[in-house]
Amino acid sequence: MVRIAILGILIVAFILLVRSFFPSRKEENSGSSDATEMVRDPNCGTYIPRGEALVKHLQGRDYFFCGEKCAKEFAETGARG
Repeated sequence: MVRIAILGILIVAFILLVRSFFPSRKEENSGSSDATEMVRDPNCGTYIPRGEALVKHLQGRDYFFCGEKCAKEFAETGARG
């Protein structure tokens, strides 16, 4: 009876050890659902993460820019329309 208990414990330990080397499919896919919202710079057309974009409020609307240079160019030329 003791041999069966020891064998059972060894089998469970082996299964847990093998599973630790191979992550489940749920763990692999969990990162893909955490997508970052991307916004487009209206001046150069570059897509950037919303959290990293420079936000300017022009003509009653928020615009997202990749940098100060694009924001300045857009304010001088592109925001007229």
